[in-house]
Amino acid sequence: MNNNILTEPPAEENIVANWNPERGDLVSVCMLAYNHEPYLRDALNSVLNQKTDFGFEILIHDDASQDASPIIIREYAARYPRIVKPILQSVNQHSQRIYPSVHFNYPRANLPFVAMCEGDDYWTDENKLQLQVDGLTAHPKINFSFHTAILADYHEPGCPSRIFGDYDTKDTIVPFTDIMHRVRGMIPTASSVIRQSAKVRFLDFLKSRPYLTVGDLYFQFFGSAAEGALYFARPMSLYRYRTEHSWTRKTHLDKHFKATHEMAMLRSYIELDQLTGNIYHNEFVTLTLQRLPWLFDSKASPPSSLPGIATLESIHKSCQAEIERTLDQLGQTNARYVIYGSASGGRRILDTLPSTKIAAVIDRDNHRVGESMGGKPIIGVDSLHEYADCELIVSTIAPNRALISELAAGAGIPGKAIHYIYDGALQFLDEHPIPTDIFEG
Repeated sequence: MNNNILTEPPAEENIVANWNPERGDLVSVCMLAYNHEPYLRDALNSVLNQKTDFGFEILIHDDASQDASPIIIREYAARYPRIVKPILQSVNQHSQRIYPSVHFNYPRANLPFVAMCEGDDYWTDENKLQLQVDGLTAHPKINFSFHTAILADYHEPGCPSRIFGDYDTKDTIVPFTDIMHRVRGMIPTASSVIRQSAKVRFLDFLKSRPYLTVGDLYFQFFGSAAEGALYFARPMSLYRYRTEHSWTRKTHLDKHFKATHEMAMLRSYIELDQLTGNIYHNEFVTLTLQRLPWLFDSKASPPSSLPGIATLESIHKSCQAEIERTLDQLGQTNARYVIYGSASGGRRILDTLPSTKIAAVIDRDNHRVGESMGGKPIIGVDSLHEYADCELIVSTIAPNRALISELAAGAGIPGKAIHYIYDGALQFLDEHPIPTDIFEG
């Protein structure tokens, strides 16, 4: 991390002096602020300290903060009038169900590229914008770029920071379906840069769907469809996770809001499937199956008053019954198994099948090799050949089937000995889709 990124930025004339007039102004940086006084200077400084040969602007919207955030914003706007362009609300818009990004910031983000940095996050590399814009310029068919980031959990201050959004060990183009399924977890919002044409499609989608509770997932969807995303394998931003007024903190504390969010996501999958002509239908069925358990999390049961919740619960229970049926069938054979996947699906298999039937668990990322899970050794993919007499149970909901088949064949495990525990549930959900009218109430 560049230690100078948060220092006092140069004067505006010095920043502008480095901009090449032939390249012009290229990036609108969208920033939302609400009671971000402790963090806001870091966010603004990290953008203003970017080393670029093109112009950029900071479109900051404050949603009637009750702390000193508006004072800080006015100070920066006075010092950087060409760059910092504020909207300061006197009445909180979000409480009126008017979403600042959709109604105020994205519509005025009209430069060729749009970047994100919320008021409680910041960028950690002074070359971030230059790298991503040059990369997208060199790849005109790619509309979206992101990179790894540092996550600092502000709900558990003693928890060490970690890297997330690491989709590869090298700079690469990440396939669209990997973005859809977030196969390597969250994509850092402050790492995102989108091309203007994709932003227009994204904004049109959000404007016509006021029920949505979040925007960044659709920012990534419309940005990466269908050519994928340009990825940089270096941390260039910091995400302050679960700060006091953050969206993530609210989802942990407000079960009604969390349930509303999960249902909004499910509804959006149906509409995105239709919008894309069902080209990614199987992917959306998989996403739906993945999100249903998040809605019916036993730690935060959704309110029964929500429209459509009874129908969704019935579908969820049927899907879970299909998974249990598959596991029961596997438990009745004479085979021993290696579990592919050491996350929650793998834990579910360990908790369901007799311990004697499980030989090992594969950590597909090789981060936990040498540890144990449920008393079984965690191995890497390269060690599967040591278990050629076993069959393979795939515990991941959106697996790379071609890769798994190749891995199994290389270890001497035939294709008929590979079992996907979610296939029955996916087939049920495909044959019994969620009715679109249940969300209206």
